Amino acid sequence: MLAWLAGLVWAYWRFEGRYIKAFERPVFFQAEQVAPPFAPGQVQVVHVWQSNCPCSAGHEAYVEEMTRRFAEQGVRFARSGQYPTSGMPAGLSNLPYWPIPQAWSGWPGAPSIAIWAADGSLAYVGPYSDGAHCSADSSFVEPVVQALLAGRKVTITRQDAVACLCDLPALESSADVETGSRKSDP
Repeated sequence: MLAWLAGLVWAYWRFEGRYIKAFERPVFFQAEQVAPPFAPGQVQVVHVWQSNCPCSAGHEAYVEEMTRRFAEQGVRFARSGQYPTSGMPAGLSNLPYWPIPQAWSGWPGAPSIAIWAADGSLAYVGPYSDGAHCSADSSFVEPVVQALLAGRKVTITRQDAVACLCDLPALESSADVETGSRKSDP
């Protein structure tokens, strides 16, 4: 009985340390202006993703639908964060991989997003929404992309947020990808 109780306490401690801390937490997003993943000319979005994060499950359906819908309107998409793509939703795994720049080495976590205006200026960095689930009604992304597509200026590159985010594993730099130290996607 004592061993069983000790096992339960250990399992709860491990679960709490790995998953519970990952949910709703205050974070500060601050991103320096960096070049977008593609040449300027279109609104660009980078999904920062982590499949094994419990927070990602609440965003998968919305991210897939939103990516498809805005891609039809000319928005270009890339992904960052998790590498390789195992366990990633099909719509995200098919996107080009863009490594998080060194200037953003302190990125707060995933799932989150970065958005650039058509002129190449950074417009938004932060979470998809303020909760564990995201839809068109609760998304911070929808109004930003719609404003950019309408030609309006948006600049939200520093913000405090309370969001469901998981820590990202150590990310490789752009130089690591360019020199071939990472295997390419299947």
